[in-house]
Parts: sequence; structure tokens; C-alpha cells
Amino acid sequence: MWLVYLRFDGNGEGKTYHVSADTKWHVDKILAMAQKHGLSKSEWLVEYAYFYARGTMKPKHVPNFHFYKWPEFEQKWHDVDG
Repeated sequence: MWLVYLRFDGNGEGKTYHVSADTKWHVDKILAMAQKHGLSKSEWLVEYAYFYARGTMKPKHVPNFHFYKWPEFEQKWHDVDG
């Protein structure tokens, strides 16, 4: 299981997303999309990281950022991209 951390800036505010991915291929795809824009075309990527764990990662406390599974993030990104 992979976890991708993305931090975007835009419109004077920062946005942080965490996206779970099944494979490194999905991680690379998410990063390629994020380098174009975030979940709004006015967001640009300023920081990212990705992590791997052998077991399943489950969010336990998600107070101030968004958590997505990769298909959901990809769909939302394509909705914005057009």
C-alpha cells in the first residue's frame, strides 16, 4: 500500500491531500497529474512525498486535510481538467 502526500498552493491558501494507491505505477500517475494542477486548476504543487507500507494503511484521524483512494482522486482531477 502506498500513500501519496500532496501540498498545493493557490488563491492565497494551501491545500493538502493524501491519496492511497495500490501500486508504484498509480503513485507515478498521481504525481504526473499533480504536477499539472490540483483539484482546482488554480492550485499548483509545492510539495509532495510518498510512502510505502507492507500492510494496509487506514486513516485514523483526518482533521484538516483530504484523504482519497486513488480512483476517487483521479476522477475528481479529470472532472477539473476537462
